[in-house]
Amino acid sequence: MNPKNNPYSNHAIFKSWNVIYPVFIYFVVTNIAMSLFAVFAAFLGADYQEQYMALQTAAVAVTIPFILRYYERDRKEPTVFWEHMRTAYEKKNQKQKIGNGILTFLIGASVGMALNNVIALTTLEEISEGYQEAAGYFFAGGILFELLGACLLTPFLEELLYRAVVYGRLCDLMIPDQEADTEEKRKKRRRSRIIAMVFSALLFGVLHMNLVQFVYAGILGIMLAWLMEETGHFYGALLAHIGANLTSVLRVETSWFAWMNQSKTVFAGVTAGLAVGSAVLIGGIWRLNRRKS
Repeated sequence: MNPKNNPYSNHAIFKSWNVIYPVFIYFVVTNIAMSLFAVFAAFLGADYQEQYMALQTAAVAVTIPFILRYYERDRKEPTVFWEHMRTAYEKKNQKQKIGNGILTFLIGASVGMALNNVIALTTLEEISEGYQEAAGYFFAGGILFELLGACLLTPFLEELLYRAVVYGRLCDLMIPDQEADTEEKRKKRRRSRIIAMVFSALLFGVLHMNLVQFVYAGILGIMLAWLMEETGHFYGALLAHIGANLTSVLRVETSWFAWMNQSKTVFAGVTAGLAVGSAVLIGGIWRLNRRKS
């Protein structure tokens, strides 16, 4: 790719700012929208905590077009990252694309449940007041807006921001070209992508602003970036994120997973089974994407 066509081929400070400012825009727009909707809800006499997810869903819907603009711009004038993604996606046949869609959703659901169980076996939830407050708001408004907001719109917005924009731009910052003349260059590119995955995941975790979600989102974020790479498309991370959030909502709002809490032994056994199942699914998607089209 010609560096002249790369909007991030300028000074390092400018390239770094291109990674950061979409996150700033996300927070500004979301918080302004949330505040305005909260004022309107108060005017109507609605309880803020009970309507939190409805207000959050509306704020997310307002914010999506702002972040979608950056995503569309990066794809319209492809950076090195999106050239790489397009090439990887075009190499896949229809069976691989469908398989990727199914497996990414299942991986997200399995890994999300496993992480939630592991965290529940620790004292993180008890010592994180920020998490307790967030959970209180999150699960106070009923399942409808949890499904619409937390399981659909929020994953879409967060994957647009943290994977499609932030992770993509981090890769462009660290990988100036797509040439792979030697094995050494290929290894360097792989290392750079791993570092970009870790940094984007850390940002994803930190900006959830409590200890429990930092651990959960940080680990999940690495996996989501990897799934995006494996599938060659944004949908890989999105479907996994939807799977993870959906199982979180269903285990709180329904009795479908109550059987896991019969005893500590059952809970620990299920957690171990989820970890093994997640590893099998991850191995499955790795093998699927290395078959010849």
